[in-house]
Amino acid sequence: MHHHKEPDEIFYPLSKKQYAEFYSIEMDGFTGDIKFYQEHCAEGSRILELGCGTGRISKALSSMGHAVTGLDLSLEMLRQVKNRTGSTSTYLCMDMTQMTFTTAFDHILIPYNTLNLLEDEVLIKQCLQQTWHHLKRNGTLLLQLHIPDKELIQMKGEKRFQFQMFTLPHVRGKLIKETFCWYCNNTQSIYLEERYRVRPTDDNTSREDYSQTLQLAGFSEKHWLRLLTLCGFQNLTLYGGYNSRPFRYGKDPILLVKACRN
Repeated sequence: MHHHKEPDEIFYPLSKKQYAEFYSIEMDGFTGDIKFYQEHCAEGSRILELGCGTGRISKALSSMGHAVTGLDLSLEMLRQVKNRTGSTSTYLCMDMTQMTFTTAFDHILIPYNTLNLLEDEVLIKQCLQQTWHHLKRNGTLLLQLHIPDKELIQMKGEKRFQFQMFTLPHVRGKLIKETFCWYCNNTQSIYLEERYRVRPTDDNTSREDYSQTLQLAGFSEKHWLRLLTLCGFQNLTLYGGYNSRPFRYGKDPILLVKACRN
């Protein structure tokens, strides 16, 4: 009896253009966090959003009467914004650790774990210092951070698996996203291996697999608050959900912060 070995899976590197397209498929329909920013931004505010991606938050806030500037390092993400109509926001391709504006903002947003992506504490401080500098007096920073939960930390490097499925926009079929997540205690880092499987139902369209691995800052709540205080922020208010409920230490993986520049 002959045993045939299954062929090894081949994952191609994910290009910036493909990642922007897959990100748009996954995130554009998500609206859960918008009510948090709507609640904490004064009416008719001048707002800067860092890491705006494909513009889902900035477009929503601009439709509510705010003057919104969206900033992202990825030109491909910003091209996704330009492919859609109906936004009055301004979009800029700029590094959020080296931003330069001649006017200050009422509110600066760093949503959906964007600051975690910087991974390096020096860059995180640089971004927070730039943010403080570009806020008006009594302006606020609104920030979402991902906090590693106790279970992930206690797994000691073992991988946790998640699975999501989305509808492909231009052809019949599905986009399958598999995420392997693990934590490194030595570096206080979260590693994410993201695998995207394109599965069209049309036999004439190819099935393709892509992957990328991201390293995120996996600091504790107290570590993040210490960094914010070091960078000049005061009156820190912590929330554990988009409905602005109080943050529960050791329990909530989402940390939402409202911090003031006095």
